Amino acid sequence: MYMDRETICIFGSKFAIFWKRVDAILRKIYTSIDIGSYSIKFVVLEYFNQKVYVLASHSVDSKGIKKGLIIEPNLVSECIREGMKEINEMLGIEIKRVIVNVPDYNVRFTEVEGHIDISQSEVITASDINRVIKDSIYNRLDDDYELVTMIPREYRIDNEKGIRKPIGKKGQKLEINGIMISTPKKNIYSVLRVIENAGLEVVDITIAGLDNYYEVHDKGLDKKDGAIIHLGHETTTVSIFDEGIIVGNETLQIGGVNVEKDLAYVFGIQVSDGRILKEKFASSHKRFCQINEIYEVKNTIGDVIKLNQLEVSEVVMSRMVEILSLAKKQIRSLTNHEINYIILTGGLTEIKSFKNLAYEIFGKDVIIYTVTTLGIRDNKYISALGMIKYFIDKMESRGKNVSMLDASEETALVTPNNKLKKDNVIINKIFGNFVANKEEK
Repeated sequence: MYMDRETICIFGSKFAIFWKRVDAILRKIYTSIDIGSYSIKFVVLEYFNQKVYVLASHSVDSKGIKKGLIIEPNLVSECIREGMKEINEMLGIEIKRVIVNVPDYNVRFTEVEGHIDISQSEVITASDINRVIKDSIYNRLDDDYELVTMIPREYRIDNEKGIRKPIGKKGQKLEINGIMISTPKKNIYSVLRVIENAGLEVVDITIAGLDNYYEVHDKGLDKKDGAIIHLGHETTTVSIFDEGIIVGNETLQIGGVNVEKDLAYVFGIQVSDGRILKEKFASSHKRFCQINEIYEVKNTIGDVIKLNQLEVSEVVMSRMVEILSLAKKQIRSLTNHEINYIILTGGLTEIKSFKNLAYEIFGKDVIIYTVTTLGIRDNKYISALGMIKYFIDKMESRGKNVSMLDASEETALVTPNNKLKKDNVIINKIFGNFVANKEEK
């Protein structure tokens, strides 16, 4: 068939418009903020064709945070503004909406059930999913607790059990069984306030244990019981999973900073120098160090001292054994089930010879997870990546098509040299818009 130039142009234009519409449907942009004691991490991902692609990542040193809790809100908001400014400059647009984690101290995991009748059409919709989730959590929260999320274990349609994705199926009665995650209101509100003060709107909240699983898991783990140990700067988090569902969590008040303080105390140096020793020189296991390796550092009175790798590693190993042993003991106190896997994550896993020490304490079946996402490849971003992946899974399972950018912002993101003006961000009040409608997204 012959087409003249004008016809080709018209056809090509319509084809381009069609694909632009398809692209808009398939492409989604998500931003997360992981608020940690040592640093605050920012990640922007694009979700396209069932895969995630890193658009931007950045971290800033934390201020105003102690052991994961916000102590000085103004300093935390300042750090978030600083980090988001860098992210916005990388992308050429202004990010306004984010997912954020909240402290998991005193978090509760409650098994809940709910049921609803299906409308006359008998076809289950996203609206029905929201209704049955609401029914499962109705009147289940204590006055001083707030909902984080509800994770479905299974849906039941009439007499059929074990359904994971009920949308589009037919039935007269829909039931749900799952785990409701809740945490003290002060844990949530403290985070929401600093995010709001930074000029951002919170789209969803999570906890670190949930985030970590969604970054490290695969389909094989979804059918097993196991544990994830996140070795952080000031704390160590132990999370228990039952066939992919988080059912227990505990935060231990010990982490990488204790190693740094030990080195500072033993050798009479600054804690900042202890951090450098830990990260650049020490070995987690003294058996795998070089006695002839020497590191020169000034002590607190200004004298230069020479430290060999063996004496430094002995100090580091002593504390590392304590941290890993406490975490192992915590697993036993959180569950009586047989543990099929243990995954170790976090910054301490990157110290030299960590694998050898981990094998000695947990056995050689232990998994040491390393981020391999193209564009990041840094373990400190595990939670920031995981919270986005959890949000994507959550929205898809509930039949929601959500992106954190509107059409004009997405156009600006993919159009070279077309940066949006930085208008003042006008955000809805979080406490009315977010908490009250938490499970309606």
